[in-house]
Amino acid sequence: MTVTLIIILFAIALDRLFPDRGRVPPFVWYEDWARSVEQRFNAGTRGQGVAAVVVVAGPVILGVALIRYVLSHITYSLVYVFDILVLYLCLDLYRLTRQAVAVSESLESGDILMAATQLETLTAKTTGDVTESSIAQTTVEAVLKQANTAIMAPLFWFILFGPVAVVLQRVAALLDRLWGHRNTRFAEFGWAAARLDDILGWVPARITALSYGIMGSFEDALHCWRRQAGMWSDINSGPLLASGFGAMHMSACEEPEDDDAPGLSETRGFVVNAADIRRVVALLWRVLLFWLAVAVLMAGARLFGVFG
Repeated sequence: MTVTLIIILFAIALDRLFPDRGRVPPFVWYEDWARSVEQRFNAGTRGQGVAAVVVVAGPVILGVALIRYVLSHITYSLVYVFDILVLYLCLDLYRLTRQAVAVSESLESGDILMAATQLETLTAKTTGDVTESSIAQTTVEAVLKQANTAIMAPLFWFILFGPVAVVLQRVAALLDRLWGHRNTRFAEFGWAAARLDDILGWVPARITALSYGIMGSFEDALHCWRRQAGMWSDINSGPLLASGFGAMHMSACEEPEDDDAPGLSETRGFVVNAADIRRVVALLWRVLLFWLAVAVLMAGARLFGVFG
């Protein structure tokens, strides 16, 4: 546990020092490769989607496992360095918080178009309604969801199964973003990528959602989670968003009056603004620091023989 904690702290420190990865995002080449595989495999069936996931994810996973195996036969110091680098490449803490704060700063200065552009960079999606409240709400939702995908889930799987598992989780999230769209082109082909990402994100998403409550308003978070998680079709986004909004007192959590009820803040009379973006970033930091503190206490207890 102590070694794992040290690796995590070093990875977070690297992410703080080099959040842009030398201005070369680590998965850009991988996205290009995944798109080329999709163009060759996608004929609209689930079987082809499963095969494409294996072709795209398999070599990377095997490569990480092989490199770590070879390094373990040289010296374990190299293994630790390799683990730090892998986790560092899979984490996205400072990029996420920095881009969210940039959106908030643009909104505070009245530059709506710049905020919309920065939001598109954050979400990798085209911004629809360009108003302060819509941009702020979309940013808050993006932070609540990406906190799990880019931070908590990688840490969760790294702690359990090491670098191979964390790379699989990040690859699954990337393929879901590329192929898991709910449209005609990916309706069947993207099924495997979407389900793999759902499975790998299921437990971390609920730990993250619970953490929002612990570091925010616990009663409101659980209340909103219970009542509103079903408002989103994504099995992991529902708990994250409902708990997150509840933890920050941004929803009254009444039951929707009809099945076609609009978004959470619209139905509850809460207008999201730039300040709320900073609040959700602060919530994310509290969650991360909370679990790091728990890990430090557990490592200290084991070091001094409390757990034998």
